[in-house]
Amino acid sequence: MSIQVLIVAFIVSYLGSIPPGTINITSMQLSVQGLKRPAFFFALAASSTEFIYAGVTVRFQIFLSERPGFTENFTIITAIAMIVLGVINLFSKTDTDKLIHKASEMKGRNGFTRGVLLGILNPLTIPFWLTVTAYLQANNWISLQGVHFWYYLIGISTGTFCLLLTVNRLGQRFTGIASNRLLIHKIPGFVFIGLGLYNLYQWISF
Repeated sequence: MSIQVLIVAFIVSYLGSIPPGTINITSMQLSVQGLKRPAFFFALAASSTEFIYAGVTVRFQIFLSERPGFTENFTIITAIAMIVLGVINLFSKTDTDKLIHKASEMKGRNGFTRGVLLGILNPLTIPFWLTVTAYLQANNWISLQGVHFWYYLIGISTGTFCLLLTVNRLGQRFTGIASNRLLIHKIPGFVFIGLGLYNLYQWISF
């Protein structure tokens, strides 16, 4: 189960970090500027911050799962959360030019410091991992008992780190991917809605 938890967390984190934001756009920009070393430390800092955010979120999710009211309605709560996340994705739009401009305004050349700063300024990580973790648990894809908790966090931070290295490798080509609304927003949106409806079906059936 430990390896399964690690792999599932890695895949979800890697794919979940693809939608363009200031963090991966900044990673791309550092690559285009030829700043390979700062880009590496930027990715390391951002993924380390993700580790902390995810840790706090998962602990909170474990706390909720121990509450009787939450446990009794665990499936329906997860279903609604996934559907909402899907709808948000469907109606989201990405202005890559605006994100690039915002990233260019960040001061300082220290990649690690910049990664920590942008990681802290990315609180949307919390609702995302709260929802996804609840779904994965509800369908028994992961366990957060004992050492599995740490495997889960390692998978999350490693997935984010590898995605940022991929973005860094792609460089300017990443903007072409980021501008593809079908790939970045609509497909994930339909996937989230589908997963939510599946959980809703399970709740109704049982």
